[in-house]
Amino acid sequence: MRGEARAKGLDRALVACWAVVALGVQLGVAPPVLAQTSSVDEPVVLRFPPSIRAAGFNGAGVALVGNAGAVFFNPAALATIRHVALEGALQSGPFAGELSTAAVAWRIRQFDIGFGLHYFDFDNSPGPGGGFLTPAGTPVEATELLAVGSLVYRFGLIALGGSGKWVTRNVEGVRERGVSADLGMAIAVFDIMAIGFAVQNIGGNWSNTSSLRMPRLTRFGFTMNYVDPQGTFRLLSTIEWQWKAGRKQRFVIGGEGGIVIGGVGVVGRLGYGTRPEPTARAPVTYGATLELGAIDVDFAYDPNDLLNDPSRRIGVRIAI
Repeated sequence: MRGEARAKGLDRALVACWAVVALGVQLGVAPPVLAQTSSVDEPVVLRFPPSIRAAGFNGAGVALVGNAGAVFFNPAALATIRHVALEGALQSGPFAGELSTAAVAWRIRQFDIGFGLHYFDFDNSPGPGGGFLTPAGTPVEATELLAVGSLVYRFGLIALGGSGKWVTRNVEGVRERGVSADLGMAIAVFDIMAIGFAVQNIGGNWSNTSSLRMPRLTRFGFTMNYVDPQGTFRLLSTIEWQWKAGRKQRFVIGGEGGIVIGGVGVVGRLGYGTRPEPTARAPVTYGATLELGAIDVDFAYDPNDLLNDPSRRIGVRIAI
């Protein structure tokens, strides 16, 4: 009887799983509900990976589970957090100004709650042009802020989550706001493998009075650990497909490996991503993590980022 009950529970979970995937596919391929006719480009805070680990993987993050930074990519990936997770990151450069991230998530029985902030300050630097903010070479005082709040429910190996998100852009005192939502699903098989699926910015920007573009982005990814991540060696790969509204499909593949002894060690990573639009952006990014027990210090390097500038970013992850 107990085995039959478990089987029925698994059947219901699988039905729910496929229902969410079907809904996500419909949302991912359907045209946006709200028209976005403005020439103003997508906010920079939506284009830069907030997580440093994901940045090292060239933006792949939908199937990276158990970190607070998952709130920005796939809310359901928060489900494997044991108790509390924190994440913070910072990038500072002569052109890009300051790009900073903060995220927190905690588990309450079968639920997970997460919050994240992603902030970009141009610091009165010359605008990059290309439709970002102002014509190239024009000094600009501009800031952008992305705020995300997520709720996740986990049953068995399957987790479903949703996020509300708010974006504000302030350019020379002119403020624009955007509102949207994300839907995500994750299947995590212990520490061995994980499958992630998410539809971000469902329906685009829900604010009819805003000119900010928040294009829909659909992600599907798979992460595999080839050795026990609690042991001495680390060896992991991740694959992700991305479909952004109005763009060609993007494919990202990455891997990381290293040695950790007594909770202390170094893990290096590499990411390759196709370029679905004409750009000088580098297809390969690099990264590394210094593991110090429950604290991970991450570093990522992009030879030519979205603002056509070398990007060096550092961050910290804490899981307890």
